[in-house]
Amino acid sequence: MKHLMLDADEKVRLITRRYFLTLISHLLAAFFVIVMPFFLLFPLFSYGWIGISFFIYCVAVGVLLFARTLVMWNFNTLVITTKRVIKTKQKGFFDRTVSEMLISRINDVSHRVHGLWGTILHYGTLHIVAGNGQTVLDFQCVRNPEKAQRILNELLQQIPHEVGAKG
Repeated sequence: MKHLMLDADEKVRLITRRYFLTLISHLLAAFFVIVMPFFLLFPLFSYGWIGISFFIYCVAVGVLLFARTLVMWNFNTLVITTKRVIKTKQKGFFDRTVSEMLISRINDVSHRVHGLWGTILHYGTLHIVAGNGQTVLDFQCVRNPEKAQRILNELLQQIPHEVGAKG
């Protein structure tokens, strides 16, 4: 993760992305858009340059959809370090949002596994709430969200919270 700047005493505990199998529908749609013009190759080419242009257009759109899906998957990450939770959301090729939350400010961590496929394939949504109760970080389609929740809870137990702390 080139864009991730860590403190000297900060260590990465977990890097997770959206579960790859949840991308199947997007990848199949892109594959369909790429392959379909090949089945219509002779009818399209019989229309001359218009048919050839449409053929090239369909293949190019399919390749871009495929590339976009893989780029979004690669750059949408949730990084849990010993000090922070960092969520990177890539919305387009040139549109990225990075959200950070200090571990010491986390109030609640939960996860939800929903539906048949989520249960079978062990993926779900990780839900992180800050101390003010209004700041929420959600990361959807995480593989093994209970592992991320367990790591965050372990980190929370290691950090003394200001509220209720004696000293």
